[in-house]
Amino acid sequence: MVLVVVAVNRNGSTPSGPGLNSSGSGSIALSPDACPVRSTNPPWAPPLYKGDAAVFIADVTLPDCTRVGAEATMTKVWRLKNAGTVPWEGYSLRRLGLKQQADHCQTIPDVPIKDTQPGETVDIRTDITTPKKPGLCYVRFKMVDASGAVVFPGSRPINFQIIVDEP
Repeated sequence: MVLVVVAVNRNGSTPSGPGLNSSGSGSIALSPDACPVRSTNPPWAPPLYKGDAAVFIADVTLPDCTRVGAEATMTKVWRLKNAGTVPWEGYSLRRLGLKQQADHCQTIPDVPIKDTQPGETVDIRTDITTPKKPGLCYVRFKMVDASGAVVFPGSRPINFQIIVDEP
């Protein structure tokens, strides 16, 4: 028997509810009152590689609903554990909804993940630049392998949710 546990974010995947952008974009303009965005689990699907598993450990920086200034650049750090038997080599977090608009939080499209052996934890960092306009930035990423294939299709995306205040 094989048990795969993938827990990547407590507030996770595609949002649903009034006022959300239904296009699936990676940065969704919402009211700060919507923070944290709650979501449901995606349909179950096995990992791309048998034995691969990831566990979300912590938001090291910028926990959900942190208030930040407009037009600022800061670093978001997530901590994950490779809880499976597959080494993570060439993995990255790919931003969902790559078409970024000026009024969205800006990030690089692919955030590299340091090669991580089974049982190890890794801190994954990306710089975020906030827009001029206040609101809620909700940006989602999925882990992909070196070829760009999603490795945990049935898991919730990794995300960040920050509230951008008036300048």
